[in-house]
Amino acid sequence: MQSTTTLPFTLFLTATLAATSSFSQVNYSGYEAGIYAGTLVYQGDLTPNWYGNTRSLKPALGLYVSKALDPYFSLRLNFTHGNVAADESVYSSPVWRQYRNLKFSSRVNELAASVVFNPYGEKNENNFRRLVPYVFAGAGLSFLKVKRDWSGFNTTYFDAKSIATTSLATDTTHQLPRVILAVPVGVGIKYILGQRLAIHAESSWRILSSDYLDGFSYQGEKPTRDAYYGMTVGLSFRFGKYKYACPTVNGKAGTRLLSSSK
Repeated sequence: MQSTTTLPFTLFLTATLAATSSFSQVNYSGYEAGIYAGTLVYQGDLTPNWYGNTRSLKPALGLYVSKALDPYFSLRLNFTHGNVAADESVYSSPVWRQYRNLKFSSRVNELAASVVFNPYGEKNENNFRRLVPYVFAGAGLSFLKVKRDWSGFNTTYFDAKSIATTSLATDTTHQLPRVILAVPVGVGIKYILGQRLAIHAESSWRILSSDYLDGFSYQGEKPTRDAYYGMTVGLSFRFGKYKYACPTVNGKAGTRLLSSSK
C-alpha cells in the first residue's frame, strides 16, 4: 500500500500531466520569411471616394521575416515599396475638382514591425488547419518622396480671396515630409501548402502622422489626415524544426497511473 504522503504527490503529478496534454502544441524554433506583391491605395484630399483613388494604381512589392513568440503570437518585420498618386482632372463630379486640378505622386518605402495574432494557434502535424486567419498591428516609418503639382489650378474660376486660393498659398509654402510615422493594422488569411510553404493574402491600413502625403493639407474638405492601405498576396517559407511544448498523455495512461497509486 502506498503511503498517504506519496499519494497526494502522485495525484498532483497525474493531474499535471493530464492538463499538460490538453495544451500540447507546436512551437516553431525557426523563422518565417515571405515575399508579397499588390498595390497601395491613396485616401486623402484629392479623391472624392471614401475608398480612395483606384484610378492610378501602381504595383507594390515587399518582404518580411517573422519569429514565433508562442503558438498564438509572432513578431514580424516588413519592408514595403510602392507608390501612391491622384489626379483631380479625372473626376467630373464635383465640377470644381476639374478647375482646382491638383495632382501628386509619392514614392513610399515603409519599414514596420508588427505583432501578429493567430486566434487558433499553431497545431501539431496531426491536428493543423490549412486555412489560417490572423490579425496584426504595429508601428513603423514611411520614407516618402512627394511630388505635387498645382500648375493646373484655375485662377479664373477661383478668385484671389477664395478659400481654395488662400489654402493653396499656405500649402505650397509648407515643407514636404520625408519621413512620417505609420501605424499599420490589418487582417490576413494564410493557406498552408505543406510543412514549410504557405500562400497568404492581406489587407492593411496605415494611420499616418502627417496630412501631407499628397503635398496638400488645407485644401481638404474635412479635418482628416491622409492615409493609404495595401492589398497584397504572397508566398512564405518556414525555417527551423518543430518543437513540441510537452509530451502528450492520453486518458488511458492517466487512468493507469492513477490506479497504480491506490
